[in-house]
Amino acid sequence: MRAAGGVCYAALSVVLLAACARLPDADSPGAKLYAARCSNDCHRVYAPTLLKYEMWKYQVVRMQDVLARAGVAPLTDEEMAIILDYLRRHSG
Repeated sequence: MRAAGGVCYAALSVVLLAACARLPDADSPGAKLYAARCSNDCHRVYAPTLLKYEMWKYQVVRMQDVLARAGVAPLTDEEMAIILDYLRRHSG
């Protein structure tokens, strides 16, 4: 039982460190837009490596409804394309 707790703690530590890591290609337009629209409008920025691209795409599309319900302008088609391209290039 104690060993399982240690393994869970280690796995959680890895996930948290990955989530807090600096964004890859941080000075790119995609990273800047991702950070600006996602962290300023909703939540902290998550490392692109945390999810596979298909899951990022699902999450970004899902967030459009969340933004609309919160009264925040959803991503434009251009913003969505830029962010999804960035996440595709750097996803896990």
